[in-house]
Amino acid sequence: MRLIKGVLIGALASLALACTGGITLPSGIPTIPPFQSIPPINGTLPPGVIPSASGTCTLMTASEASTIMGSTATLTDTTDGDCTFTFSNFSSVNISVETEVDLQTAHILLGDTGTDITVAGLPAVSGVFVGQPVVYVQKGTNQLQILGILTGSDDATIAKLIQVATLAVSRMP
Repeated sequence: MRLIKGVLIGALASLALACTGGITLPSGIPTIPPFQSIPPINGTLPPGVIPSASGTCTLMTASEASTIMGSTATLTDTTDGDCTFTFSNFSSVNISVETEVDLQTAHILLGDTGTDITVAGLPAVSGVFVGQPVVYVQKGTNQLQILGILTGSDDATIAKLIQVATLAVSRMP
């Protein structure tokens, strides 16, 4: 599943966060200076940087993700038909769709944290995998996957991811 990809992105984001305060390396290697702040991107990126909305990016806009999550989101990745929105604190929400899968696989991945829920009248499961909250929604033979990376895994955050899933699944064909 693409969940592993999201977890790896989360690990890289954690590393980036660690670098923002500067790191002293062993054996007298000089300190890496903190990253300079990057001004927020308002509007769209230059043509060719992020393709036009397609795939799962047609299921939600950055503005909608911002409203739900309570922080300004920027569309940052559309790889493999996935859609990733990144926030100023390096957290992100990844939307993807898998075909020919069912919720049983999600239950296996989530173990004891998996909870059966209903999203937009459809069977779904939410939970935490490797510290990252996820929501899976079954629509026919397709499965909508919403992964929060560095968003927190508390009930309030999972509720926000369920809102993302509700909007996105309502726009799925």
